[in-house]
Amino acid sequence: MKYMDWYKTEENLYTNDGNKIKVLCLDSQDNDEILDEWAMHFRENYRSLDDLDFDRHGTGKTREEFLENDVFPDKKIKPGPSARVGDFCELLLADYIEFICDYYVPRTRYCRKINRNMSSPGSDVIGFKSGPDISPKDEVFVIEVKGLANSKSRIKGYERLQKAIDDSNKDITRYSESLNAIKRRLKDAGEKDKISLIERFQNYADRPYVVKYGASAVLTNSKFIAEEMIYTKTEQHKEKPLELIVIHNQDLKKLIDELYRRAAKC
Repeated sequence: MKYMDWYKTEENLYTNDGNKIKVLCLDSQDNDEILDEWAMHFRENYRSLDDLDFDRHGTGKTREEFLENDVFPDKKIKPGPSARVGDFCELLLADYIEFICDYYVPRTRYCRKINRNMSSPGSDVIGFKSGPDISPKDEVFVIEVKGLANSKSRIKGYERLQKAIDDSNKDITRYSESLNAIKRRLKDAGEKDKISLIERFQNYADRPYVVKYGASAVLTNSKFIAEEMIYTKTEQHKEKPLELIVIHNQDLKKLIDELYRRAAKC
């Protein structure tokens, strides 16, 4: 994905208890070619064109109308706007760990949503690394993601990171359920070649591997105040170390709206 080139790595920050925070600036540009490529990839997380045409058949709606009114979270009516930000930020992290960190990230969380304006249950982002032979060095990366696109919100940027840290504890207990859900969705989607990869990680006792937990905040620039990130704490998290990632963008809400707009025009 060409938009990966927009990432700029900034100086690491640290929480109040010494946990490193990786900081990235997503310096998005008005580049039609790159934005259109990203938007097409983004839409594929929700519907392939074949599935989109199957779903809209009989409704009398165009592809664009069906995506805007039946698939994508609503832009204005609550809780659509918050779901819209949440989906975008989760997919942003999914892309980051897939295309930059080289994990396999199943894209099954959004195409099977029952309510377009609600987040899907389970862990936000899960990535897998495994070679041709089973190894204890194989990895699973489980990330909790929170976003903040409204510059007028009273919520602080560091508070969103703290919320992601706190909620990441839930990932430990729901991890096995998330693996089961991914496997079922891969079967439903006809991606049976990926099921064996998920099954490799379903029996830790007999086939151990590395499990990493992470928490991420995706923030509009005005909510990213580096000096305040020290206020976050990881000491209550059950797993150490915890990988922390903050991504900030000049005008996150504008970027989100533009990507959804382009994604609907397929």
